[in-house]
Amino acid sequence: MMDLIKPLAKHIIFPLVVFRERSSTLKHLAEMEKAQFLHPDKIKELQLIRLKKLLQHAYNNCPFYTKRFDEYGFKPEKLYSLDDIRILPVLAKKDIQQNRDYLKAKNIPNDMLVPNKTGGSTGSPLHFYLDADRLFSRQAATFRHNRWAGWDIGVKTASLWGNREDISGLQHLKARVRNFLLDRRIVLDTSSITPQKLADFKMQLTKYRPSLYIAYANAMYLFAKYLKQTNSSDHHRPDAIITSAELLDPGQRALIESIFECRVFDRYGSRETSVIASECEKHSGLHIGADGFLLEFIKGNKPVKPGELGKIIITDLLNYGMPFIRYQIEDAGAPSGENCSCGRGLPLMKMAAGRVTDFLVTPERKIISGASLTIYLVANTPGVAQAQLVQKTIDEITFRIVKGEKFNDESLQYLQSELPKFFGPSMKYRIEFTEQIPLESSGKYRFSISKVDPAEIF
Repeated sequence: MMDLIKPLAKHIIFPLVVFRERSSTLKHLAEMEKAQFLHPDKIKELQLIRLKKLLQHAYNNCPFYTKRFDEYGFKPEKLYSLDDIRILPVLAKKDIQQNRDYLKAKNIPNDMLVPNKTGGSTGSPLHFYLDADRLFSRQAATFRHNRWAGWDIGVKTASLWGNREDISGLQHLKARVRNFLLDRRIVLDTSSITPQKLADFKMQLTKYRPSLYIAYANAMYLFAKYLKQTNSSDHHRPDAIITSAELLDPGQRALIESIFECRVFDRYGSRETSVIASECEKHSGLHIGADGFLLEFIKGNKPVKPGELGKIIITDLLNYGMPFIRYQIEDAGAPSGENCSCGRGLPLMKMAAGRVTDFLVTPERKIISGASLTIYLVANTPGVAQAQLVQKTIDEITFRIVKGEKFNDESLQYLQSELPKFFGPSMKYRIEFTEQIPLESSGKYRFSISKVDPAEIF
């Protein structure tokens, strides 16, 4: 059947919403669509212009950066190349946790700043701000990256997503009407999973028939594994699948593509920045959104060679509300150094030793997403500097905590009251306080570690 709502959403409803909300999304989208095909040298010129503007703004309006720049003798007006920024130290998560109010731009009113938060894949929670225009440019960037997978405004999608706060916004009548006429997505909650829930996912997707799935990588893999183990052949097959939030390994990709008979487009992003890099139709690596970000791949404070693994340091060139300048995002990757045959000038990268968040299993045979707990539990607990969940048996979990300055008895009581809501009454809990959480051999922290295979419950 012809989808009559799709052209209506794209050509009439969305432009009307943009006009009513005074949104700059379409303006940013038009700029980004052009910028992606610029020559790499032109993209670097654009980065330098935007970086100089951001640095001058940060120096003039953010007390944290005024002090930091002065300490290191850094003058924004004397930035002549992208490499000059390396005179500055990296911005660590603890810098943000301890100096949030001093990182905010004092020339932007508080009612024009949008609060946000992340639990972090490493269990280190952050609370931060965006200026209003950055919300629109982030939306435009997501649109551009989604289009590489065949999506467009008005196309039906399904989100297999683990953040309950993202899902709760669809409960109000106004949001449901907008979703029916414009956003056109169903959201399937993967924060906890059971075989019955996966069976319900299959039924809902077959009924709604979305063209695109957008999913947590591990949740998508678990769903594909469930369909394989139950010998399903009548499930819906979308045109494409976008995976994000967690590292997608080749074996997971192969199974997902086999079960759903479509290509997977992997993506790298974060709550702090939104989409950072995505695969295009050539699947030759992840294109960095270099018109909005400056990414460095470093060892020590020196750039790595193409193909060499390094820590990812990111500068958001478009968030003026609370600038992230040389932010150590605690992920690792490698610059490609190659050009993509798609013709885009946006540089390529590959992820390595990226986020790993295991699923946890309850005695009642429910599967809990580690990725969703970072935002829904850890970020809401006052004073947690870092946390890690470890499960060795199906009936016991150890919660390791590094205390921050604001951790107190109320923080502990909050955790003790919230943990049973996620893991049920039969789970035993141990809370351990530690000075630090050790790194994996990959050099990464893991927020949740489970020795129990979630697929066993199928």
